[in-house]
Amino acid sequence: MRSSRNRDWLIALFLIVPLALIGYGFLLWPGKIPYTPYSDIVAYHLAAKEVLHRSVQAGQGVPFWRADQVAGGPALTNPNALYTYPLHGLFYVLSPAGAMGWTIWLHLVIGALVYYALGHSLGLGRWPRLLMAVAALFNFKVLMAVYAGWLSVLASITLFPLLFVVIFRVVKSPGSGNALAMAVTGALCLHTGQLQLIYYSGLFLLAYLLVTLGALWRAGRRQEVRQAVGWVVCGGVLAIGMAAYLLLPLAAEAPLISRGLASVEFFRAGHSLGLPHLLTLFSPWALGTPLDGSYRGVELWEDVAYFGLLPLLLACAGAVLGWHRPPARFLVVGFAVSLLLALDTPLLHLPYEFLPGFRLFRLPGRMLFLMAFFGIALAGIGLEELLERLRKRRAGTWRPALAAAGVILVIAGEGTTYAYQHIGMVEQAEVLPVTDYGRFLAEDRTLFRIAPVGRYTVSYAWSAAMKLQLISGYEPFNLRHYQQYFNLLQLGQARREDATVWTDLLQVARWDLLDALNVKYVLAPFPLQLPSDRFEPVGQYHDQPVFVFYKGVERIDVFVYRNKSVLPRAFWAERVVHVVGEDDMRTTLQQNNLRHLAVIRGIGPGDATPGSPNDQVKVVEAADGYLSMETVSGTDRFLVVSEIWHPGWSGTLDGRTLPLHRADLALMGAWIPAGRHRLVLMFRPLYWRVAFGISLCCGAAFLIWVAVHLFRYRRPAPEAQPG
Repeated sequence: MRSSRNRDWLIALFLIVPLALIGYGFLLWPGKIPYTPYSDIVAYHLAAKEVLHRSVQAGQGVPFWRADQVAGGPALTNPNALYTYPLHGLFYVLSPAGAMGWTIWLHLVIGALVYYALGHSLGLGRWPRLLMAVAALFNFKVLMAVYAGWLSVLASITLFPLLFVVIFRVVKSPGSGNALAMAVTGALCLHTGQLQLIYYSGLFLLAYLLVTLGALWRAGRRQEVRQAVGWVVCGGVLAIGMAAYLLLPLAAEAPLISRGLASVEFFRAGHSLGLPHLLTLFSPWALGTPLDGSYRGVELWEDVAYFGLLPLLLACAGAVLGWHRPPARFLVVGFAVSLLLALDTPLLHLPYEFLPGFRLFRLPGRMLFLMAFFGIALAGIGLEELLERLRKRRAGTWRPALAAAGVILVIAGEGTTYAYQHIGMVEQAEVLPVTDYGRFLAEDRTLFRIAPVGRYTVSYAWSAAMKLQLISGYEPFNLRHYQQYFNLLQLGQARREDATVWTDLLQVARWDLLDALNVKYVLAPFPLQLPSDRFEPVGQYHDQPVFVFYKGVERIDVFVYRNKSVLPRAFWAERVVHVVGEDDMRTTLQQNNLRHLAVIRGIGPGDATPGSPNDQVKVVEAADGYLSMETVSGTDRFLVVSEIWHPGWSGTLDGRTLPLHRADLALMGAWIPAGRHRLVLMFRPLYWRVAFGISLCCGAAFLIWVAVHLFRYRRPAPEAQPG
């Protein structure tokens, strides 16, 4: 039995890998990178992975903080970072551009194997399992995710079907081995960061468990129910525990992230799918295509429902002919419910209002990935039913096999055609070019930030590679208090808070807030009329490359201005005002100039004493999440540090713990006693030691459990006694 199963897996591997090389082999071309004008790879992921690669190569390990965009924010616990996700391991050893194509191709292959395992858990034969694997490999929804550069979402798309595999197995055969598989699968899925599809899967699996186990309970098989529930709980707790070092800090940071203020508009994000989108079930281009700009919607990769015409027809056959199979009924209901929840109907408002956590995610149309999953599973059942009917008609063994092979080849051929049409490859230098203004900024060895005017002056994803620190950026999980500061900087007053992903500088109403952010240079694609007492033009660079989201790489002129009034990364406050709450801090900030005072939250020793010209602050060392300074002052003074406040920052003064204060709404600072001192600031995720300790303990428990399970599995059964 085991040798037959191993042979089936080898056959699947020898089929899937060549088809993946034929259909997606261009992803592995050396010196090139996947590219489309709509790619999140170019807009975001290159910068995130550059921060990781640079930190690892410098011997500093996995970074906890990144400073290249929006003036800084958490790195490791950012759901889009995936720094400890095992299938992104190539980014540790290769450059981000060099690892991108291989990582995507690897996920496509693993995703196909996951569906092969799904077919096995459904009790299907070899040909239906192969069909499911190939349909998943060339699923148009997945292909469009690659087209859109969804590096982080692709991880969830690849692995969420494994949750269904292990739950099906645990319910069917409760035991230690399946619970272990559930634990490792759950932990791996929780490492994908983008938890939207994992959350949706959890809702469907909870419904499946309630219905299936409820039926077993009513049938009197209560011992089986207890065993299944026990193993599911053990596997689930262990999975959460092994990912606790990511989940616990992320949960603690939730009140700090602007996504917690998400409105209905943010939830929809302009993607309200209607009945016309159902036409894309039958043709991906039924409503147009982004290849020629004929699609009138916002983003086809979000809206399209197509996962293959042949798989759809086989899914219909599976729903009708395989209805007697218990999993088929769940899959049919899951297909219908996921399709309905993807549409903007009154049904969608129910989970939005009443399900905890549902409104934290954007774009309910991503429920279509669940729909495609249910459809491909039903397609496997449909092929199984059709092959059984062919065999009953004494069609022999070769005719059903030939028919199945023909269907698989047609699906592979269609998917290969779409892959070559949609996914382009360009030289890495085109995506990460060297700019003239970048060379100029690199000559300045001081620590500073830059303020690009508009979204397309400096490509946000190029900032890390250019070793720049921007005050703007593209960050779906940005800090709420920094957005408040940024609104005051641009508008001079607070505005209605809402979640946002793009932080673009379009105007400046408060120059003092810009100065306090350590902005030394302002860059613009056109000449600016800036106050001459504050700024001086220092460069004009023609024909510079820039990545314009939705349009691609273009050429622009870049004008560079130096801020003569810039404040250093750390500076002494002349006066301190204490406030009680965040609203008071914002109101005081609106009414005062930051060059003359610091607004801090909490009770302190009083106003800062006026300093002397001999008081100094010198930054000795700076890295992502680390700042070392030397201070000299004649009296006790308050030091403002232009790093974005987060409760994960800690400070030591001459090796002793120093309390840090939230200052000026989004910055931080500390009271420094008179004399010469060494101040060190370091960032760690919230509850880091506790969370990491939980993960270590759960990881050790998992390994012990595996060892015990293997020992029992391999131990020979006792010989039977005579008589």
